[in-house]
Amino acid sequence: MRIEATPHALHLFFCTNTRGNGEKSCGDTPDTAILADQLKQRFKQAKLPVRITRTACLGPCAQGPNIMCYPQQVWYQDVKVEDMAAIETSVNDILASLPKGLSANMDPKPG
Repeated sequence: MRIEATPHALHLFFCTNTRGNGEKSCGDTPDTAILADQLKQRFKQAKLPVRITRTACLGPCAQGPNIMCYPQQVWYQDVKVEDMAAIETSVNDILASLPKGLSANMDPKPG
């Protein structure tokens, strides 16, 4: 096992969980999948050190759809495609608030 520092200044986890038993899940809407695809493209074009991952349940389904921003401890809840610009602005603000040089040493290839 190796333990390394994360190569990403910021990591977004998009809940795309669905349940086969009919119970509601915040991933049941297409919004987080669309947001994940489109924001990934935008961050990649901007060469920002942001990693995007689709994930299963993040927990608070009642407040979802959810996106978790790690390690900054930010939760975007009840997200919709219309929130894309606000999420992008928030991510840019977070990156701008990082100590100088931190994001420059990170992997610039978001994914």
